[in-house]
Amino acid sequence: MKSYYRLILVVLLCFVLAEGNSLFAQQLAVKGTVTDATDESPIPGVNILIKGTSTGAFSDFDGKFNIKVEKGQVLVFSFVGYETLEMEITNQTVLNVKLDANIQQLDEIVVVGYGSLTQREVTGSIARVKGQELAEVPTPSFEAALQGQAAGVQVIQGSGYAGSGSVIRIRGAASVSASGDPLYVVDGLPVTSDQFLTGNEGAFNTNPLASLNPNDIEDIKILKDASAVGIYGSRAANGVVFVTTKRGKSGKPKFTFSTRHGVSQPVAKAKMLNTAQYLQLRQEAWENDGGTGAVYLPGYTSATDDAATRLAAFEKASQVDTDWWDETTRVGYKQDYNLSMSQGTDKLKSYVGASYSNNESYLKGNKLERFTARANLDYALLSNLDMSLGASFARMVNHRVDAAWTGGLGDAMSEALPIYPVYNDDGSFFLPSNKKNPLWRGANKTLRTYQTTAMGNLNFTYRPVKNLTIKVGGNYEYLNLKDHKWESGELLNTTHKGTAELDQDEINNYNWVATAEYKFDLGADHTFKWLLGHEYQRSETKGFDDRKITDVTAPWYDDPEYEDTNYEGGTPFEGKLSKFISYFGRLNYTFKDRYTFQATLRADGSSKFGDNKRFGVFPTAAVAWIVSEEAFLKNSKIISFLKLKSSWGLTGNSNFGENKYLSKYVNQPAPGYNGKPILYPEQLGNPDLQWEQAENYDAGIEIGLFNDRITSEISYYRRYTSKVLMEVTLAPQIGFEDKQFDNVGEILNEGVEFSITTQNLTGAFQWSTTFNIAHNNNIIKSIGKFSQEAVSGGTNDTRVIPGYSVGTNYLVRFSRIDPENGRPIYLDKEGYETYTWDPANRVAAGNIMPDFTGSLNNTFAYKNFDMQVLFVFTRGGDIFDSSSKRQLGVVTTWNMREDLFDRWRQPGDQAQYPRLTLDTETYGSNTPWINTDQWLHDGSYMRLRRLSIGYTFSSNLLEKLKLSSARVSLTGTNLLTFTEFPGLDPEVARDFEHATDRNLSPNVTYLTPPQERTFTLGLNVSF
Repeated sequence: MKSYYRLILVVLLCFVLAEGNSLFAQQLAVKGTVTDATDESPIPGVNILIKGTSTGAFSDFDGKFNIKVEKGQVLVFSFVGYETLEMEITNQTVLNVKLDANIQQLDEIVVVGYGSLTQREVTGSIARVKGQELAEVPTPSFEAALQGQAAGVQVIQGSGYAGSGSVIRIRGAASVSASGDPLYVVDGLPVTSDQFLTGNEGAFNTNPLASLNPNDIEDIKILKDASAVGIYGSRAANGVVFVTTKRGKSGKPKFTFSTRHGVSQPVAKAKMLNTAQYLQLRQEAWENDGGTGAVYLPGYTSATDDAATRLAAFEKASQVDTDWWDETTRVGYKQDYNLSMSQGTDKLKSYVGASYSNNESYLKGNKLERFTARANLDYALLSNLDMSLGASFARMVNHRVDAAWTGGLGDAMSEALPIYPVYNDDGSFFLPSNKKNPLWRGANKTLRTYQTTAMGNLNFTYRPVKNLTIKVGGNYEYLNLKDHKWESGELLNTTHKGTAELDQDEINNYNWVATAEYKFDLGADHTFKWLLGHEYQRSETKGFDDRKITDVTAPWYDDPEYEDTNYEGGTPFEGKLSKFISYFGRLNYTFKDRYTFQATLRADGSSKFGDNKRFGVFPTAAVAWIVSEEAFLKNSKIISFLKLKSSWGLTGNSNFGENKYLSKYVNQPAPGYNGKPILYPEQLGNPDLQWEQAENYDAGIEIGLFNDRITSEISYYRRYTSKVLMEVTLAPQIGFEDKQFDNVGEILNEGVEFSITTQNLTGAFQWSTTFNIAHNNNIIKSIGKFSQEAVSGGTNDTRVIPGYSVGTNYLVRFSRIDPENGRPIYLDKEGYETYTWDPANRVAAGNIMPDFTGSLNNTFAYKNFDMQVLFVFTRGGDIFDSSSKRQLGVVTTWNMREDLFDRWRQPGDQAQYPRLTLDTETYGSNTPWINTDQWLHDGSYMRLRRLSIGYTFSSNLLEKLKLSSARVSLTGTNLLTFTEFPGLDPEVARDFEHATDRNLSPNVTYLTPPQERTFTLGLNVSF
């Protein structure tokens, strides 16, 4: 790794030396004044840049400037709210520059669903993130970089696990058993984003989105309200993330190479007990329970062993002190390489890119390798006929390791005790009786996932007459996911060599789209634009689960001949087929360039729903008024832009499994019953199963002040979701499996969003600030005839309870520690104190939804240097630290946390935790899994998400090196966290069991690896 840094330092030194030599080039001293072309008033803070460089100056308070420039170079004059002006320098030494006010911003093109609109015509709530901002942020997957970029978009980043996915919620949570994630559309194709393709195999869910290279992304638009998402109809209720990849630009071939090298470590370390502390507290628990002599130790002795045996084991264990956290973690090394080419002529424009990344996490053995390639071509076949072609390929290898509940770092925080050595004296692994040695398990287990993704698109654009555009095209996505596991015979406690397992999912997903768009004017005041379209999409998943071969010494991928070997299980499955057919339209009308109306209508048919409810219609309507175009504000020196907008619409959600509406039966061959085959019911059908429906209302104000030096937007929204899909528990006497999908719920999300951007300083030292904040109120209004026990969040005590938010914790309330005897006291349902912990006393507790979320981003620039500082924050939102009940509860086979020193020890003690005990009955329970609101904590935090410092080299140096641009940067992520949460990390995204768990329990952490802190050195050059 050191060699990489040496190479980069040598390159930087060469740049610096050449930069110094460039200072001696002959230059002209140019001075002048910049004024407003309308009233000839001076304009202070105008950015005056030598084109193709980062060298420049700024006009002072009187609009005057001075700059040194070489003959033949071009000066670029730019300022917020004015047209950019370029002037070539011949022999001039004095320039008097007049800038025209920018009235074209409202006519900028914005790419939206199935077409484009001018900024003037946009009535919806759309947030844009540039691809460059994504590429500069080292994250497990591109969607994590959206955090802090838009108000009302909550992004909970994935854990420190390589390639882990993020939880994204746009304007709250409105789904229970269907996916609550937004629809991801890449270059017009709704792509696969299901994180449960291979189920929950442990070691965190596979994230298909991690295959997309952020360096290939031109921009991302986050569509939030009905006006913006309505064109996607039945799949847009949870918002749309619209990804546009890079395409060729006019000009000679331009090559760009970038590389990043960095290191990672966890943002926090669990404060687990060392051997002396562990033995002290365990001995205290033993004596509190009346024990004498040395306490028995898990993995060494038991309570029935005699005192001498226990003492010998105690003394032996006291000689060992293993830090299992250190044994299972490391400093991860990250490297990333990207090379791309863009060029364009009148006939052909092309973009070609390739990348390789090797992303090691801080977990030993865990890394994600990714290779990608992409080619996008645009060709003018005729003067009125264009063709665009795109193709991409990605290959990912995820070297997975056990974590959380499956082991690894999870064991280091639970049953891997400090009294266990890693190795025996002879170098072999030490194995206690419970075999909780995570390094031994890692050496006897291999987990690896191979993902191959290929995407392609072909589109034709035909303009038969003026203002009529016809587009026809198709998109295709192929995804092959192979999940490998090998476990040794020693690990499985068998006599054979080991078992290799393979799960495979193969997805073929394509769509076909045809649209016609026509724009026409009626006189000077009326502009109409209509769009009509048809789309068909088909997605099919095939594969098999749990294909096994025994008595083998290597995983499946190491020996392809396994395919010809007799294996167990792995019966191929088919039938995971979904089809969509859609017809849609959009009408835009503009009156006098300032009054705008938009209406959309989409009719969808889906094979996922019952015969009675297969089709749905989703209308939207929106209006906007550009007040600043009115005569009374046209020439305002204060208000440069003002738009009022409002929208209403119906959208849907159909993102859940296939065939849930069908009745299913299982044919069990003989001997099923009495020696004969039997047919028994498995799934109760529901012919009325249909999509969730969300009624959306949105109202907003956009404003720009002082030539847009201050821009702001505030929005109010109300989304009422009915027919919420829930996988409810059925009565056992029905005779079917205990789950069935039904439309039974109603959920309200209502909130306010605010964002503001200010250009604080515009002189030689530039400083801009962007701040956003959002509040959302989430309430379950109804769950029909069902009780709160009908739907639960996986193995966690979270429920859907009318009057509370989605995923409310359902817990026994903890009252206090009895100062006389040290026992915990709980509350029953009526609020009376009791020593007995009884699940029948569970009630709704806390609120998992934050009071507000937001970010603060400051950008600074001085000459060739730039710096960006991004803070993200969350206020409120409780976190259930599920592992605390074992780390801070009854003393069991788990290690404990240092927090437990604040415990009761003698009558009169006022302590946070009760008396130590080995007996669960002391805590009024028959299990150590005691869920109470004692483990529910305020999850508020503020985090320094990113600090980036960059330097752009001057044109004089670049010309000598035959480069068009060069920049170096140093970036740190997750550098500081301010929180009172007592656990590892207040930002939780873990290995969820299924969609219901992901929706109901995003606030639950259980031995979850914390996020990573990274330091990255980057180099970007173009030539």
